[in-house]
Amino acid sequence: MKTRIQFHYYRIIFSGIWILLPLVLLAQKPGIWYFGQKAGISFTGGTSVVSVSSNPISTPEGCAVLEGPPGAVNFYSNGEVLLHNGVLEKGFHGSMYSCQSALFFVPNKVKDTIYLFTTDDYNGTHGLCYNIIQSGNNNTYKITKNLSLLPSATERMTLVSHCNKKSKWLITHQWNTDAFYAWRLDEDGTINPPVISHCGTVHSGNKLNAKGCIKASIDGSKLALAKMSDGTVEVFHFDDVTGIVDDPILISGLPNAYGVEFASGGNVLYVSTVSGTLAQFSLSVWNATQINNSRYNIGTQAQLFGSLQLGPDNMIYVARDNSYYLARIELPNSMGASCIYNPTAVYLGGRKSEAGLPQMSFGGGINDFKGSIVCLGDTTFFEILGDTTRIDSVLWYFGENPVLDSSKSFRPYYIFNSLGKYHVHLVVYHCDTTDTLDNWAQIVGPPGAYLGPDTFLCSNEPLILNPGKATGYLWDNGSTKSNRVINDTGTYWVRLSNSCGEAYDTIRVTDVFDPPVILLPPDTAICGGDSLILDAGFDSSMCMWQGNFPGRYYTAKVAGYYTLEVTDTTGCHSTEGFQLEVDSMPFIDLGPDTTICIGHDLTFNGHSHGHYLWQDGSTDSSYTVQQSGTYYVSIRNACGESRDSCDVIFEDCKQVIWVPNAFTPNGDGTNDVFLPWVENVTDYHLYIFNRWGELIFETHDPYKGWDGSYKGGEALEGVYNWRIDYINYSGKSFNQYGYVILYR
Repeated sequence: MKTRIQFHYYRIIFSGIWILLPLVLLAQKPGIWYFGQKAGISFTGGTSVVSVSSNPISTPEGCAVLEGPPGAVNFYSNGEVLLHNGVLEKGFHGSMYSCQSALFFVPNKVKDTIYLFTTDDYNGTHGLCYNIIQSGNNNTYKITKNLSLLPSATERMTLVSHCNKKSKWLITHQWNTDAFYAWRLDEDGTINPPVISHCGTVHSGNKLNAKGCIKASIDGSKLALAKMSDGTVEVFHFDDVTGIVDDPILISGLPNAYGVEFASGGNVLYVSTVSGTLAQFSLSVWNATQINNSRYNIGTQAQLFGSLQLGPDNMIYVARDNSYYLARIELPNSMGASCIYNPTAVYLGGRKSEAGLPQMSFGGGINDFKGSIVCLGDTTFFEILGDTTRIDSVLWYFGENPVLDSSKSFRPYYIFNSLGKYHVHLVVYHCDTTDTLDNWAQIVGPPGAYLGPDTFLCSNEPLILNPGKATGYLWDNGSTKSNRVINDTGTYWVRLSNSCGEAYDTIRVTDVFDPPVILLPPDTAICGGDSLILDAGFDSSMCMWQGNFPGRYYTAKVAGYYTLEVTDTTGCHSTEGFQLEVDSMPFIDLGPDTTICIGHDLTFNGHSHGHYLWQDGSTDSSYTVQQSGTYYVSIRNACGESRDSCDVIFEDCKQVIWVPNAFTPNGDGTNDVFLPWVENVTDYHLYIFNRWGELIFETHDPYKGWDGSYKGGEALEGVYNWRIDYINYSGKSFNQYGYVILYR
């Protein structure tokens, strides 16, 4: 087996303090996913994921999302159509029945151009194509469609970050061969000639072997793909510098294998099957026997499992066919049951998932390094630890002179000659590119302790002593906290220490004074147009109303919370407040005289503040009517009184349900929608079934009918069964059944 050189992270060390700098996700990580039957979710931060209802189209399998402004989806495709800014564009050679039907790529240096890659399904002839989307004026786009890359491609494709973290690799597999194709997509939009690797099994035979997803680990070092008909998964090493695929290992015994996904650490693989199995494998040892033996089934179900997708929260989301929930693997780097499989992790708001989820592409990079703190006169050491085999050279800058204050060593050192904070730059040359890290080193001396001058206290405001920054603290009472709260007279001292020395300071608290006592009226209410004069009871120079109005008196006219701060001659102050409400003349409107059905009732609701009195002596703010009669009410408060009355008549109502037996959804404006006519019913629910008993339409809205569509397309001509569930005016439940003929 070929020896692998893998490049996972840098570690930077300063004076014995090192910081691990892991790979991070840098590429397409949409905060909103669209998928399934017009379903969608939004990643709102942390582990919070909520459903969204803005997805207007459905897809049974693959799809791709490209997010624009926060909270908005600018581009969405299922391989056949492209939705951009509310406009639906058709005529793309992908298939919504391909497991990985669409991918977006945005070149970093060409901001007005987007590439959409599509794959046909296993029965199609178009294979892998690309489309160029270029923005124009007034939010318009020019689209060049269906440029062929590989006509004989399978349904599989994925994006992997190049080692330079600027380019991408687009990877697919050819049908009837053992060949992987990897195109390098550069940041200027160039699609380079493919790198072809003959590795692993031949993808041939039953055409279902063209179905099954391919995914890469976050660090770009591994690939995995599923072959549905063979019931196998293959894992490979991938060289993200050259684009070469090698070191194949076959995992068998997975009937109808479909989805694959790596945990963020890259050493745990998950596989889903159309047969309803979700399995986990350990890749920590690259050995076929050990990988196959590490299998752990974390979930089974009657319906199929679809795509697996690592989310921006590092959890793996699982598509379940015809389900109102997305499943989720919550700790995917953990082995066995500790990975925590949650089959109902995210409710989709009444919409359903199917087999597909939008694929995300990941990239790695070097995080910034953390600065060091060193005592004046000491030497600051720098070192890059870990795997540096892909680093060609480095250049450090420690000061202003590019010759004297620089180093090309992987383990340099430097002596800064004065106190202060210094910028440190590290330039790393690797993978045909350059990365620049910019941070600081700080040179410090002993701490400076200062508690302030001797002082007094106000009894309602304890003194908080903050002596300064240090690594160690010791107070006169033995406390080692960084600050101290003082509320009594006395003498207090502190000792500060750090690696460079110690410092001391002392403070004396001479007196403790009581603050002034404020007496404001209790919370109260006035009528609109009136005012209330507030008296602070102190000299005008001591008072401040609402934080901005000085004086002893203040006139309050509007509702709100009013505050008064009083400061006495010692400097102590108090703050109090009170709430003022403003009432208005009460108002009541019972509405016009009305007639309602027997079995229903009518509730009058009052919204004004005050004392209510109904015709029968009731004093509640609402009143429920259940029989014919004249109803009246008066409402009174401190600002006045209002009255109203209403005549109510109850009559016997009959429900009406009329259902047409045919309709013609041909767009001619006549009889285009199947819409029953209903009156005097509640809890209305209409179902439409095809001849196999499959539910193809339903609604609770009596004003919404079926337009003859199904899963985004036109339903076939023929006979369809309907059922209506409802509750009549007296509260009884009923069902009605029948059929309707669809003509085109």
